[in-house]
This record gives sequence, structure tokens and C-alpha cells, in this order.
Amino acid sequence: MIGKNISIILMCTFLLFNSSCSWGIGLPEGKITLKVIDEDGNPIENANIGIGFERNTGSGTEKVPKNGKSDKQGNFTGAARTINYASYIVDKDGYYQSYGEYRFKNHESGKWQPWNPEIKVVMRKIEKPVPMYAKDLKMEHPEILIPAVGKDIGFDLVECDWVAPYGKGKHSDFIFKLVKTITDINNYDSKLTITFPNKFDGIQIVKDNRKGGSIFKLPRYASEEGYQNKLIRFLNRHGVGAPESDFSDDNNYIFRIRSEEKDGKLIRAMYGKIHGDIRFYPGDSKTASLGFKYFLNPDYTRNLEYGENFFLGVQVGID
Repeated sequence: MIGKNISIILMCTFLLFNSSCSWGIGLPEGKITLKVIDEDGNPIENANIGIGFERNTGSGTEKVPKNGKSDKQGNFTGAARTINYASYIVDKDGYYQSYGEYRFKNHESGKWQPWNPEIKVVMRKIEKPVPMYAKDLKMEHPEILIPAVGKDIGFDLVECDWVAPYGKGKHSDFIFKLVKTITDINNYDSKLTITFPNKFDGIQIVKDNRKGGSIFKLPRYASEEGYQNKLIRFLNRHGVGAPESDFSDDNNYIFRIRSEEKDGKLIRAMYGKIHGDIRFYPGDSKTASLGFKYFLNPDYTRNLEYGENFFLGVQVGID
């Protein structure tokens, strides 16, 4: 009986060993070339590059790293036996870090296809980062609640608070109006309207999924034109299914506030950006919680390159 048990254990060990080896050895080989360029398309030499291929271990996956530097043409090639996935990260002094991933489509004769594709990686130069007021309202504790339903209520981005009588804010940079009818947590209709107090204030959508590329997202400078004075978002739910909304992960915004005019012409204004959509969550509260990540440049230039945070001790990622 003991001998039989030992035989079973040895057989299992043999199978596990061979299975573990086969996860790596039996995988097709993948190969990619990263071409690192700047925003003008010029190659960047000596960028630090890390490619992470992956292979199965039988209980998960492990990285197969390939590290090096880009050559004079901005190229770096890595290869390894891998599953159909590879991630990469690129950095260099004077530039914002860039990152991404690549998925192979199929394999032939032990090689992932397409074989050795060229992947362009654009690095954005660090030029003139400026201090800003930056907050991610989704991370605020306690959460930011819209104070009332059916009322125009101003929100001060510098104070990160509602204007009086609901908070210590002094300027109505954004004006929010929540309209909401709710039966219970699974049945409600809600609409959030955002307006602005000044003639040249406004907001515009910038489409970017922010899932790869440079960690410095969105345009370097705010546009001078194209701002609208009103933005509407809705969130409805009828039953236990998923809510209906016009939220989108691709939605980002550039805004202009505290605009000043003379003789009907814009004199100056503050500019900023919002990463991701402006979301609100009616849930079962009397009003709704508010969530968006904003960066406000108070120096009256259109520069959107974020440096330090005027909110001391608050860390907000730029990606």
C-alpha cells in the first residue's frame, strides 16, 4: 500500500514538473520592436525600455522581462516565449514616462503573429509644468454631495467647496443643478446640468481613453475657441439592471472660468482640465454625490502642464 502511494506521489510530481515546464517551453515566441519618438516624430536615443512578456506558471502568470535602451533610430527589440500579451514602459530624463501593451493575434510555426511588429511610442517632453489646484473628488472623504435638488449651486475650484450658504467657496466656477426623482435605489431618473456665470466661461469635450501612451494626458495648452456654456449629464435606472447614462470613460474636458471681458472681448481667464467624465451618483441619498478629477491653472495662461499642487499634501496622478 505504501509503495502504491509513493508511486502515485512520484507520478503526480512528474506530471506537475512536466506541466510547469511546458507552460514556458511550449509557448510560441513573441517579438516586438518599440520605436521611441518625440511629438514631432524624431527618434529618441538612450531611452530606458522595459518589455514585460508573460508566461503561465500553472497557478497564474509571471513576467519575462526584456530591458535595454533605444538605439540612434529610437528602436529596441525584445523577444521571448510568451502568452499573447506584452506590456512595456519607457522613460528618459526630460520626458514624461510612456507605457502601453500589445496583444498578438495568432501563432504560426511557433511564432506569434504578427512577427516583430513596430510599435511607435511617443514621449512628451517636460517643458513648463506649473502649480495648479488639483483634486480628485471621488477620493474626498467625506464625499462631495450636491447640497440640494432643483437649485443652481456654485462650486469653487480653488476652495474645492460649494459657495455660500452651502460652503466656504467664494466664486461660482461651475454651477450645478441636479434634477432627480427617485422611488428607491433601483428606480430613479436624474439629470445634472452644468453652467457658467460669465460670457466667455465654458467647457469642451476632449476624447481620450487615457489607457496608454504618455502619462501626460490631453493637450499641452487649452484651446482659445470651442467652449460651450452648458453641459448635461443623465443617469437613470429602472429595475435591477444596469443604469443608463451618457457617462463615457473617453470623455475628458478642458474648461475656462473666471473670464474677464472689455468691450465685448475676452481679456483674460483661468483654464483647466478634467481627466475622465464628470459623474454623479444619486443612489439612495437625498441628493447625489459628485466625482471628477480636475486641474486648475490659476496663472491666467492656457498652460495645462501640471507641476506642483496648491492643495498641500494632496497627491493627484497626472495620468
